[in-house]
Amino acid sequence: MAVAHTDFYRHENLVRKSIQIPSSQHKELKALAVELDSSLGDVVETIMELMQQDNYEQLRLAIIQKRERAISSLNHSLDEAYAYLGSIPETLEDAQFFFDAGREGMVA
Repeated sequence: MAVAHTDFYRHENLVRKSIQIPSSQHKELKALAVELDSSLGDVVETIMELMQQDNYEQLRLAIIQKRERAISSLNHSLDEAYAYLGSIPETLEDAQFFFDAGREGMVA
């Protein structure tokens, strides 16, 4: 995720906000800039302008969809793990024993 800093760099009439971008995304943006024969700053600035023109609606929807896919994937993995553990009775008995023992140790 890109992080925008509130500090500003001033050079005569130019004011530029500092943005930190993770290295993996930095490489992708840099490659896009090369492909478009442009600078990284121009690419990021143009992306931001496009998002502002759209009132960030597409960006917001994309972020929500990405989170929902991640949560769905995690839920599916948890369901598989619970199903596997549920198929092994001694695992559940061991887990219950250790849980109870841990709880007693915390109370004592």
